[in-house]
Amino acid sequence: MALNPDQAVLSMHTHGNMLMTRMQGTGLAAYDQRITLPVDRLGLRVQGHCTCPVGLNCPHVAAALMAFEAREIRRKKNPQATPAVRPLGGTPPAPPAPRQAERPVENLGSLPLVPVLRLTTCVDVASEALLHHRYGNSTSRNTTLRQASAQFFLRYVPDTGKPLEYHYPAGNAEQTLAERPDPAHPGQTTAIRFQRQGKEEAAALLVLFNELGFRPWSLAAGLAHNRLTKVGARAAQNTPHALEGQPLVLVPQLRDQWPMLLAKQLPELQERGWAVELAEDFPYEMHNADEWSVDVEEAPDGNWFTLGLKVSVEGQPVDLVPLLVGLVQTGWLKLDAALRDPEGDVLVPWPGNEPALPGRPVRTRLLRVPVRRVAPLMDWLRTVFEANGRDAPLRMSRYDLGAMDDLSVGAKVTAPTSFTALIEQVRALRTGEGLPVVTPSSNVNATLRHYQQDGLSWMDFLRRAQLGGVLADDMGLGKTLQALTLLQGELDAGRIDRPCLVIVPTSLIGNWAAEARKFTPALKTLVLHGPQRTQHFAKIPKVHLVITSYPLAVRDADMLASHEWHYLMLDEAQRIKNARSQAAQSVKGLRARHRMCLSGTPLENHMGELWSLIDFVCPGLLGNEKEFREHYRNPIEKRQESALATHLARRVRPFILRRTKQQVAKELPAKTETHLRVQLSGAQADLYETVRATMDSKLREAIEKQGLARSQIMVLDALLKLRQVCCDPRLIKTGETSAVKAAPSAKMELLLDLLPTLVEDGRRILLFSQFTEMLELIEAEVQRLKLPYLLLTGETKDRAGLVDEFQSGDVPLFLISLKAGGVGLNLTAADTVILYDPWWNPAVEQQAIDRAYRIGQDKPVFVYKLLADGTVEDKMLELQARKAGLADMLLSGVASDAALNAQDFDELFKPLPKAGSIQPASGG
Repeated sequence: MALNPDQAVLSMHTHGNMLMTRMQGTGLAAYDQRITLPVDRLGLRVQGHCTCPVGLNCPHVAAALMAFEAREIRRKKNPQATPAVRPLGGTPPAPPAPRQAERPVENLGSLPLVPVLRLTTCVDVASEALLHHRYGNSTSRNTTLRQASAQFFLRYVPDTGKPLEYHYPAGNAEQTLAERPDPAHPGQTTAIRFQRQGKEEAAALLVLFNELGFRPWSLAAGLAHNRLTKVGARAAQNTPHALEGQPLVLVPQLRDQWPMLLAKQLPELQERGWAVELAEDFPYEMHNADEWSVDVEEAPDGNWFTLGLKVSVEGQPVDLVPLLVGLVQTGWLKLDAALRDPEGDVLVPWPGNEPALPGRPVRTRLLRVPVRRVAPLMDWLRTVFEANGRDAPLRMSRYDLGAMDDLSVGAKVTAPTSFTALIEQVRALRTGEGLPVVTPSSNVNATLRHYQQDGLSWMDFLRRAQLGGVLADDMGLGKTLQALTLLQGELDAGRIDRPCLVIVPTSLIGNWAAEARKFTPALKTLVLHGPQRTQHFAKIPKVHLVITSYPLAVRDADMLASHEWHYLMLDEAQRIKNARSQAAQSVKGLRARHRMCLSGTPLENHMGELWSLIDFVCPGLLGNEKEFREHYRNPIEKRQESALATHLARRVRPFILRRTKQQVAKELPAKTETHLRVQLSGAQADLYETVRATMDSKLREAIEKQGLARSQIMVLDALLKLRQVCCDPRLIKTGETSAVKAAPSAKMELLLDLLPTLVEDGRRILLFSQFTEMLELIEAEVQRLKLPYLLLTGETKDRAGLVDEFQSGDVPLFLISLKAGGVGLNLTAADTVILYDPWWNPAVEQQAIDRAYRIGQDKPVFVYKLLADGTVEDKMLELQARKAGLADMLLSGVASDAALNAQDFDELFKPLPKAGSIQPASGG
């Protein structure tokens, strides 16, 4: 039936420039309209909002305007017969006499604003627009399927009387007129005026869209979203005029956002001054979990435990384990995001038996549990399912005792005594306190320092708990002695009923054999090295200790795998940092009762290296490599999520013992590091700029085509060339002219000034470079200066002879290749270390320095790092700090920005600074 405007009007009045009407619909329903006619650069526009399903500029708005116009025409023709309606935006007409005075308007000024989010339901379709398009107005009224939603309100709270609520941000409305009940005259209202906070109102609504991930469901919400996003950050006076009508109905982008919203985001809104209200039809019920209890049963073999975790909810016992299993298997919750906040909560679905009521969604019960309570269990469950599938048995190994310990804190524990004892052991491992002291064997020809005694007790404790570990002491603190002392104790106790296997870098085979002869001569030792080693394979069952190298462990993998070992130890265990390498796969396939890693640098470049070591000593503790990368490595390295790093450090801490020289070797003399900077000039600077500019142009073109990640080889090659120019132009292998390549080297000039002075002062010097050709150039200059020296590179055969010659004090200078001599050498006769060129990895440099700065050093050690100022070498110092920070973050709990950022490329290929004075030397 067509609308008759006059007959349809139920009420009509104005406030300011707003016409407010109530119109009868085509059926039984009546609707309210609020209409403004703003004038802007486009002319007169109609903005009419209606409470009908259409919502904006609907037929009811048109009918209201027609009725208003008709009344105004009749009033002008017969002022006495027609009630006056104030023209929009105009001045009131002269009142007919006699006329009662207008009611006074009370000015309330500025009122407190409280944004409100009312949680309720709406029809279960994508949007209100789709609802009307699909069903039409009448059918939509009978739609019973509903979904969880939120309604947005703006609430102003006066000192007295009821709060005033609005649905739509005010925009540029400065003053608002409203009516409220007059307490002095029941049944009547009084007019009030107050200041709307348009900018704050708009910002509140944008929080829901931009921060919480809500989207519009109702037409009114869609209109608000469109207008606000177009306005953006413009000042409040430029925002659109306010409209009113139905509440703004919002829904999350995805339905499984509700648990996150309820557990974390909405409580955060409340902390910011919002009001969050629950309607009776809201389909989520939240319950708190109390009275935690843990039930543990041990498998017959003693290596596995089944776990039950129960809570009390309003007096009803609830088993959390199957609920958490379902949560992990279905991916219903954004687990990583939820579990990264250790102080937050996670909502766990708790199925109920309540039947669904007509017109209401099924009620979903959610248990609110603290993240710190369930994160260890969730982490373990995820690892189990990733490795073994969704139907994997839920059994915890002793390597998961850290998670068990976290779960049992503050809970009533029902468990066998064996489990309780293991938990106490794990707690002792985490704190380092309460470990039984192990007396070193009298058959060890050495007196252990206090920290070495602690290391022995720690390793023996792991053995008794049937756990593996990583002894990660600084270089030079005697890890070899601690390991040999442990094995001697095993021999004395009669537990070595099968041989122990130690795998070391090739360069350390002689050192290990010598240390075993010196400190533990009672250990029958067999060295497998060289082409004749196969002749000694038959002796393996008859000895206590077998020593071999990583390359030979790969070649002899089948033979080694045919034996069962009492202890399997890896020295310089970072050699298996690449989990896919043949060495890593070969050693992980060997059978041993106990496993131990020795490494002063368990993490050099990235967290995947630490995973490989932990996977060797505690298989399965951190899941498979893919799971570890997704759950730990990427969030920590790329997003610097310190809370997750803390969680990971807590998981691995019982299995890693790390002591630094600063902590335990206080008897060591001082170590002073100094940066000696030179400035490139002349032909060397020109060559650097030529190489830099050429490579920069090529790299940017390659990166634009294939991205930075796929251009890594080109980037590294370019950086290599720049570093070579910094060392000496003669290292460059390009087609540069002989004149350019013969340019003097600023570093070489500095070194040749430095070396004679140091030698004359009686200093004993270790000089490292990663470029063997650079050492050859230095060797030629040293020969010209007639300085005695030794040279050690990867081609050197008699390493031990050179070490003995230097240690005897006859030669003041030792030229050493960083790769060949950075580990396994004891050179405490030196008191000076020169690093001719910096290396990306600070751990590698530190290993080189620790050839001199180690136990047994009784002289102050001076370290000189030669740097070309303003070049790529400067940027390398910053990258070194990041890599060192990555290790500290996990091994010492100190967070840092370990990941490279987008600016690194530009920084590495910056042009040289303009010529100026040479920078003074600075302490490092």
